[in-house]
Amino acid sequence: MSDVSLSNVLSFLDVDDLATVVERVRARRGERTKRVHRDDRTFLFVAPEGEKQPTEVVWVDIAAEFDTKTVEVFAERCDSRDVSGTLLTTGDGDEARETLARAFATEEQFEEPEDEEAEPELAVNPEDVETPITLETLDDLVEALEEHELDEDVIDEYHEPHEPEFEEVLNEIDAEEEAAAATADTSDSGLGLTTLLLVAVVLVILVGGALVVLGVL
Repeated sequence: MSDVSLSNVLSFLDVDDLATVVERVRARRGERTKRVHRDDRTFLFVAPEGEKQPTEVVWVDIAAEFDTKTVEVFAERCDSRDVSGTLLTTGDGDEARETLARAFATEEQFEEPEDEEAEPELAVNPEDVETPITLETLDDLVEALEEHELDEDVIDEYHEPHEPEFEEVLNEIDAEEEAAAATADTSDSGLGLTTLLLVAVVLVILVGGALVVLGVL
C-alpha cells in the first residue's frame, strides 16, 4: 500500500470514479445502486436490500459548484417522489454547507447586510439550519471507506493514475534547459565571430594605411 493519503486520492477523482467508489460503499451496506446522468450531473438511485424501488438519491458532485436554486429543486423532486436526498461532494465542504444552509434557512436566520445590493448574510452557523437533504463531504466518505475496510483498495487502485509523472516532467525540464543553453551558446558564438570579423577589418585598414604611408616615404 502507498503512503499517500486517502483524502488526497479521493480529491483527485473525476465524477465517474467517485461515483464508483460511492457505489462500493453502498454495496458493502447491502444496497443496490443505479447510476444516472442528467444535465451534466451524476445521480445514484439507492435501494436497500429487500426494496424494489429506490429510497434515496445521491447527487455526486466533485466541485461543490451548485447553487441554492438547484439544491432547492433537487430537494423538491426528492420530496415529490418520497425519497431521501443526499448531496455528496469532495469539493469545498464549507462552501457546500453554506450553500445548503442558504437554500433552506428561514428569514429569522438571515441578517440584512449594510449594503442594500449585497445578499443577506446567515446569522447562524450553517450546521444549525435544518435541511430536507443530507450533505456528505470528503471527510464523511473517508470515514465510510475506512469503516468498511475499502480504504486500502481505493488507494491502491486510484492513486497511480493521478500521481504526477515526475520523471517525465524532469526530462522535459532538462530538455528545455539544454535547448536554452544551446541557444545561448549559438548566440555567444555568433557574437564572437562578429567580434573577430571587426578586428580583422580594423587590421586590414591599419595595415593598408601603413603601406600607403610607407609608399609615400
